[in-house]
Amino acid sequence: MLYPRKVEIHRLRTVAGPGTSPTDVIGLTGYSGAEASTDPADPQGEAILYKDIPANIQAAATGRKRDSALPQDAVSNPTWDIFLPLTAAPRGAIRDRDIVVDDEDYRYEVGQAYWNILGWKLMCIRLEV
Repeated sequence: MLYPRKVEIHRLRTVAGPGTSPTDVIGLTGYSGAEASTDPADPQGEAILYKDIPANIQAAATGRKRDSALPQDAVSNPTWDIFLPLTAAPRGAIRDRDIVVDDEDYRYEVGQAYWNILGWKLMCIRLEV
C-alpha cells in the first residue's frame, strides 16, 4: 500500500488567524506566536485544516549531534519525510510550521512543504510530547 497511514494537518491559532498568511496582516497586531490555550476543547490552540489524509511517513536523514556530544550519543531532532497524495490538499494549502498529527498521535512540525506532480512532500521534525 502506497499510503498506509492517516494524518491530520493543524495550524496554530494566532492573531493572524488560521487561514491567513502573515503577509496579509498589516500594522501592529500584537503577539502572534504559539500560546497555551485556555479552551478545554482545544488544548493545543490549533485549527484542524484537513483530516483523514492518507500518508506515508519515513525516517529521513539523521538529526544533529549536540555541541558536547560524544561519538556514541544519539542524535537529536531526527527528520521525517511525510508523503501525501496530490489530492490531499490544494496547492499552497500546507505551509511551513504547520503541525501534522499521525494515527499514532505523534506530532510533527513542517520545516519544508512542497508539492509536485507526484504529490506532497513534507520535511518535518517530530515534536516532543
